[in-house]
Amino acid sequence: MTEGTGAHVSRGRFTPFGRLWASTAVSALGDGVRLTALPLLALSLTTDPLLISLVTVANWLPLLLSPLAGVWADLADRRSLLIGVDLLRAAAVLVLTLTVATGSVSLPVVCAVAAVLGLGETVHVVASQSYLPMVVDSGRLATANGRLHVAQLIFRDSAGQPLGSLAFVAGAGLPFLIDGVSFLLGVALLVSLPRFPAPSGRTGPGDAPRWRTMILDGVRLLRTDRLLATLAGMLGALNFFMGVTGTLEVLYVVRWLGLPEAAFGVFLAVGALGGIAGGLLNSRLADRFGLFPAALGGMVLMGVAMLLTGLVRHALAAAAGFALMALGAAVYQALTVSFRQATTPPDQLGRLNGVYRLVGTGTIPLGALAGGAVAKLVDVNIPYVAAGAGVLLLFALVARPVVRMGAAQRQRAEAPAAPAEAAS
Repeated sequence: MTEGTGAHVSRGRFTPFGRLWASTAVSALGDGVRLTALPLLALSLTTDPLLISLVTVANWLPLLLSPLAGVWADLADRRSLLIGVDLLRAAAVLVLTLTVATGSVSLPVVCAVAAVLGLGETVHVVASQSYLPMVVDSGRLATANGRLHVAQLIFRDSAGQPLGSLAFVAGAGLPFLIDGVSFLLGVALLVSLPRFPAPSGRTGPGDAPRWRTMILDGVRLLRTDRLLATLAGMLGALNFFMGVTGTLEVLYVVRWLGLPEAAFGVFLAVGALGGIAGGLLNSRLADRFGLFPAALGGMVLMGVAMLLTGLVRHALAAAAGFALMALGAAVYQALTVSFRQATTPPDQLGRLNGVYRLVGTGTIPLGALAGGAVAKLVDVNIPYVAAGAGVLLLFALVARPVVRMGAAQRQRAEAPAAPAEAAS
């Protein structure tokens, strides 16, 4: 099924997808600067692993509102929603810049701003994933998602994170000013994108669907599709383990590996190279091995990389582990998101995305708290070992049924339609 305008990914940078990609790239640069500076700012306020994990918890807690974001994405003009969210995030990060510049910043302020940014991210991701099939053919979604992921990795991780370290050293408020400006530049590009009618908007007096009804509809869509429900549960488990490790990155690099703070962003940028490779290779891997075998291979790579990172105390081994984690995550994310986009009717994609993301990403705050608590009780590397073992155990439990369900669904999709009975 081809959705939306049927625009191709490769027709040039001034296509709607090209402008969406450019907006993603500009915003990702600012995100990388902020994502490096925010934990460094928290580290300047406290060295307690559990307290530092609260910043991650605050950032990801709004994921619990994903079903509401999904309904909003189905009721609103998705382009306007993306613009409004980025303006809100620009305002929040510029307020943080002001508190840092005036010396009034505190850990509660950092957590509050992180929560606002997390809320914006929750709405933005759901709306963006629901908007993409409007401007890209369904057959090109894997490539498009891969290129968007690569844009994030190049501009956020490879460029933005080293810049964030350097900017933080130059002035603690500078990274957040850069991030606020990047949001505004991204909005300027989003304004040029085409507008589409709200997918589930009002068609007559009094007939606008209720939010509660639409949320329950999203729950029904997920529950009645066993494969999507399984993928959502898998994503929830994976993101729990990613939350365990992600909240400890700054402590892992600075305290356990003994690297200087200025090297934090550079270290993450080296690790991001694997994610770039995964974003570029995901569609080729799916063509060669099949979508679900390739995605599951990415999961195995993530588990092995977490174990390597936790067991080998060496900067080069850790950088390799971060690169492999990012590669596996990029392959898994691009392929499973593309599958969901291609198999869901466009007018229902927002509400399904919202419920799916609640199940699949609402576990991140729990993982962050667990990682911080274990690191405080034992050491920073132990959560990496536990997370790696958990990911590999998950693979052993779900690999066979997921491949079997995927093959069955593909057979149903490729089966010829039954001939209509002759009229009597």
